[in-house]
Amino acid sequence: MQNIRLLFSIKIFLITIFFSGNLNCQTVEPNMSFDNLTYDFGTIKESAGNAEHQFTFTNMGAETIVITNVTSSCGCTTPAWSKEPVKPGEKGYIKAVYNPYNRPGAFHKTITVTSNATNSPLTLNIKGEVIPKEKDIADEYRYEFGPIRMKKNNVHFSEIYNTEIKEDIIEIFNPTKESITIGIDEKRQLPAHINFVCNPKTLAPNEKALITFTYDASKKNDWGYVYDRIYISFNGNSDPNQRINVSAVIKEKPSPELIKNPPIFTITGDKTFDFGTIKQGETIEHIFKFKNTGKNDLIIRKTKASCGCTAVQLGDKIIKPGEESSIKAIFNSSGKSGNQHKSITITTNIPDIEGQEKQSDIILMMKGIVETPNSNK
Repeated sequence: MQNIRLLFSIKIFLITIFFSGNLNCQTVEPNMSFDNLTYDFGTIKESAGNAEHQFTFTNMGAETIVITNVTSSCGCTTPAWSKEPVKPGEKGYIKAVYNPYNRPGAFHKTITVTSNATNSPLTLNIKGEVIPKEKDIADEYRYEFGPIRMKKNNVHFSEIYNTEIKEDIIEIFNPTKESITIGIDEKRQLPAHINFVCNPKTLAPNEKALITFTYDASKKNDWGYVYDRIYISFNGNSDPNQRINVSAVIKEKPSPELIKNPPIFTITGDKTFDFGTIKQGETIEHIFKFKNTGKNDLIIRKTKASCGCTAVQLGDKIIKPGEESSIKAIFNSSGKSGNQHKSITITTNIPDIEGQEKQSDIILMMKGIVETPNSNK
């Protein structure tokens, strides 16, 4: 009898071990098991277009997996994934699409997978190297301009002293099967401070040329940011849209004395005037008072408002050391609504010192809120 009881106890013990072992082998909670977490594309060609790889996973848990979000480390990688819930034992996927356009060289991007799995969030990796495509004429001369192509479509001289002459060049190409002669629109004169030379003047098919712009700031007789439009003709034919913008920032060429003892623009009060809340159509005026606290004459070269709704009236143009002057700003709120921020740029003869904050331009501000008739309804 005791032997029978002993055998029965051993049998119960073995059955318990068997079932507990099976339970431990299966994860109750959902778990994503990927075939691999990193994929190496190797070398891919930029000209071949998008590269794709599909990461596959298996749900090793006893509950359904639901993917709630998949994000990539940059916009160059577009992920897609299993939208339907993945049941226990079934497979799902995360697809990575990498766009190599304009991205030559090695890359390493990550994809973060968020789900209800126990190992969420989970990071996948893609890497490789993009072989750049060979540049053609369209890549080298990016801008279409009438019948020709150009490497750039505007000329900017950045900062130029009022006594300086500078040059800039635009490279052009004739992609057509006919010769093209480059000229200036006869209906619109070339500004006196800009010279235009195309060499060669006539381009044979598939020929390149250089357009040289020479800018004489002393003839412009202006200050701060300025621009001109140069209208081009092709074989004597012109079009208002065939124009090149030429811009510059003209600044004072200071004398050694002016650098040593500069004028100083000292505002009385705040550089920003807050007019509060006004009704649409109202006109607001404010006088900014300032003083020259420097040791040389302060000269106001130019005043410019940020929009036509703001007028500027200047007092004295030349302010002696110790003297005061003022600038009246007039804001017309007609047609305006909501928050308003208007600026007034005052260009002076104060020299800019390299490595220090720009002093030649002083910015004054007017701000406030404009209410329309329906604002309170």
